[in-house]
Amino acid sequence: MAPMPTEALIWKLQGNTHWKDGKYLKAIESYDEALRRISTEEHALILLLNRCQARLSYQHYDAALEDAMAVLEMDTTSEKALFRAARASYSLGCFARCRSYLVELLELYPGNKAAIKDIERCELRSQEQAGEFDFASMLNEAVTKQPSPRLDRAAYIGPIEVRKCAIESHGRGLFTTKAVKAGEPLLCEKAFITAFAPEGSKTTAESNHPKDSKSDGSEWRLKLRAELATNIFVKLVRNPSFFTAFADLYPGPNADEVIDNDTNLPELDDLTYEFHWKSGHTPDALEDEESASIGIWIRASYINHSCYPLVRRTYIGDMMIFRAQANIPADTELKFGYISCLESYEQRQKMLKKWGFQCECQVCLAEKDYSHKKLKKREKVIEEIIGHFEKNTATNLGVYTTLLEALDSTYVNPPVIEPRKAMIGPIINLISACHSDGLAFQMMELTLRMLHALGFETEITTTSFTITRWGFMVDEVVVALADMCDGYAVVNPALYDDVLEVAKTAYEIMCGERVSWYKTYGGNRRGRLGGTAGRVEDVVDGVQGMRFV
Repeated sequence: MAPMPTEALIWKLQGNTHWKDGKYLKAIESYDEALRRISTEEHALILLLNRCQARLSYQHYDAALEDAMAVLEMDTTSEKALFRAARASYSLGCFARCRSYLVELLELYPGNKAAIKDIERCELRSQEQAGEFDFASMLNEAVTKQPSPRLDRAAYIGPIEVRKCAIESHGRGLFTTKAVKAGEPLLCEKAFITAFAPEGSKTTAESNHPKDSKSDGSEWRLKLRAELATNIFVKLVRNPSFFTAFADLYPGPNADEVIDNDTNLPELDDLTYEFHWKSGHTPDALEDEESASIGIWIRASYINHSCYPLVRRTYIGDMMIFRAQANIPADTELKFGYISCLESYEQRQKMLKKWGFQCECQVCLAEKDYSHKKLKKREKVIEEIIGHFEKNTATNLGVYTTLLEALDSTYVNPPVIEPRKAMIGPIINLISACHSDGLAFQMMELTLRMLHALGFETEITTTSFTITRWGFMVDEVVVALADMCDGYAVVNPALYDDVLEVAKTAYEIMCGERVSWYKTYGGNRRGRLGGTAGRVEDVVDGVQGMRFV
């Protein structure tokens, strides 16, 4: 091969130095200059491969793939070009194309250890695209990559598709394409872009996400939004192939637009989600010392709101997971709660103003016409229940049965339409106290009462326990079912496995995965009745001292 022209060689060596120093853009520019000064194919191969590597380092994957393909047009057996084309394809989320390059490479160079390792990664991504995730590995990866847990995972898009909603003002939504069962994964999506909060942020207003507050204008949140906007711009400029999916989120010129008073720019809340890397944690549930981050998930952005959600959203790292929390027929629009659905009607509507709409789901329609008298009666009954709890003395369960019936009477519609949310707290406290005292029958009866109060329907025989209709899902449902396992282990061991499976399904819905079940609730729950509730993280406080006769 003839020597490279002097000027081209100088630019090449300069590019090599910039690349070694981590100055990837300058390296790319130097290789550009060198390419302008050569005329032979041999020299072009060298410079294109160098620029390809610099572009990979600069996360300029579209252009890196172009360079690799240009080399392969001249030399179909180039080991470096095949490997770098595979790496660029992987970073663009094109795992099948990545695998094809690697297969071709290994046929020519079977000893390439990096390619062997990468093809194993491709196989894992292909499994994930089919819905097969190693959630234990995901949880470990999220922990080890703190404070910026961007996971190396592929997205799973289940039996769902984007369609126009029946109500024109609702725009587009996500719909099921076939019937799904409670607990089934519908979407496991990797973030399109993220901006992670600095580690150690402890301000509640900054770590939580009260949608009705003005904390969005805090200096911390504004900085995070600015970082997210910058990250979006950089990603799209460097890789234009991502633009189509992102631009498709634009609802059109006639869509309502809310202007942020602090930035004088359109609100991004239709697209952005605040999240925390922990499985099952959403910003409303974070502790003061934990910090939220923000990101954009393309497919998830199409899901609309309901105060009676059909799906549950959780996170592991930058992976957003949606699972069905009910048995959902085909062609049903999926909805989840943009806000805490346990708030009062007035509070929920106030919080939803940020999105510029008033919710008219079945729960809101049922609650909006409540009389002041009925609400006052409910508050009075709750106060009376709390009063009995605070006495913390020997009490007959009959007293609470009467009070719970009085609380139930403050609702007008059946639980499948209007879940008895006010009954959750009192009943879960009673369940925990009964568990401590070893009152299996009473605990099981209370669990069934809470399930039915939330719109669940059950079918129980001497040989099977089944939930025939899943209702309004809250964390306390998991706690109650876990304690119910202990009760059945004593009363009817034949149903223990059925109840345990239902409890794990509920846990999977609320946390996105079930591999952490044993860490949270322990292993075999047989014989756990009495003493403590057997939970690592109990959601109820101050009730273990209560005694019932």
